[in-house]
Amino acid sequence: MVEQSTQKILKRKLSFDEMIEHLDQKNIKFELITREEAKNILQTSNYFYKITAYRKNFEKNKYDRYVNLDFKLLQDLATIDMRLRYLVLQMSLDIEHVVKTQILTDITNDSTEDGYSIVTDFLAHDRTSIEYYMNALNKESHYNYGLYVKHHENPPIWVLFEVMTFGGFVKFVEFYYRRKNNPLAYKEIQQVLRYVKNIRNTAAHNSPILMDITRNNQINPQKVVKPITKFAKQINGLSPQARKKRLSNRKVHDLTVLIYVHYTYINSKGIKKARYDAFRELLERTKRLKDAYNNQDSLIAVYKYFKKLIDFIS
Repeated sequence: MVEQSTQKILKRKLSFDEMIEHLDQKNIKFELITREEAKNILQTSNYFYKITAYRKNFEKNKYDRYVNLDFKLLQDLATIDMRLRYLVLQMSLDIEHVVKTQILTDITNDSTEDGYSIVTDFLAHDRTSIEYYMNALNKESHYNYGLYVKHHENPPIWVLFEVMTFGGFVKFVEFYYRRKNNPLAYKEIQQVLRYVKNIRNTAAHNSPILMDITRNNQINPQKVVKPITKFAKQINGLSPQARKKRLSNRKVHDLTVLIYVHYTYINSKGIKKARYDAFRELLERTKRLKDAYNNQDSLIAVYKYFKKLIDFIS
């Protein structure tokens, strides 16, 4: 009966006091933080939907009530996730830049490519028009309006790269691989770049990455592409069972792909060091409330996985 009443309450707008009461009914505790502090966080620092999204990483009992979950842990995960999203975006930008540079270098050195016909062929393959990619630029207030005016009728590939989304770029890489008869240099990147896109878009849209980070069996281990399986097998101290379990979570899998692609394709030692140092700092940050996480075995297992991964590539 209480659960039915709760469901009815959630179908209307809740006051901040009702939000706190709803969390209390779900057995989310306010021992590491007061109710008033939690209420202030919901009013000024984070909103109800986002901060409560992380509750899905915690165990429930048979009465649909959380076990050993304090509101402070939700706030902590929200802060960690924010820093992780920033890092994911930085690494994604690094990857996008280096792959675009490599493709443009290959096209420049390819006597069979003029830089323009490949755009026409890609659009035909994609069943789209150039307006699909450039129409948003057709406003004088747009930063790239000059590109639209000059190139929208017949753009070269280097202009298309400037205006297409990351998702469009992923499709282009897969198209380019087939166009050039499956060159070895692009075999792996065309297999894995779509997973970089998934985690990059989650971060770019400011959506929680750590929500459901402990859930398993979202991906069949047999369907994990060979480069990622091979990479994960090299991680010191990671058992085959732990590897398969972690990679069966979509976000753990896609974060692993992001790290692998960055590790494999970024040549700058300075950029690599900066990103890996940031990852290590973030992992260290996760230990701030380590005593409060003592009973959260699933979250601890995720931490240990990424700790081993970052130690390996460093």
